[in-house]
Amino acid sequence: MSCHDIGRGMNSVVRTTITLMEQEKISKSAAKTIIACCAKSVNWCDGNPDEATAYISKCLCGNCMSRIPAGGRLYSIYDLSGEVPQGYKIAHLIAGDRLCDECFDKVLNDYCNDNEAGARERKYIEEHCKPEEYTSTGEYEDKNNGCRWVDYKLP
Repeated sequence: MSCHDIGRGMNSVVRTTITLMEQEKISKSAAKTIIACCAKSVNWCDGNPDEATAYISKCLCGNCMSRIPAGGRLYSIYDLSGEVPQGYKIAHLIAGDRLCDECFDKVLNDYCNDNEAGARERKYIEEHCKPEEYTSTGEYEDKNNGCRWVDYKLP
């Protein structure tokens, strides 16, 4: 059985990290590192990496850390076809599991050493997933994995 509390805790850290990044108190690079660490930290307590990054999953690219407007595309590395060998390992290269078009192609092309891998996998995802699964809402999640946020003031 999985521990959802550690995912909620790390997701709160992700939310704070994004707030600091958007206030330009930390860089995108620092935010990416912190968020990747949050996703990996859930392993200390049998948690789920996607719960740790749920706040950003509907609108933020896990590579370039850009907020994708509503209607834009965010492709999940967990929706890859079986043609990508050990595709789950890509999660260690990025902060969140969803990537914008450009980053998806770059990351997949580099990982597979194939300049067509990204385009091929985007097509696969669009054929096998519902559009709402790879379309940005343009907004951050308003709940912490189904629970209300506990807000506090940042210094």
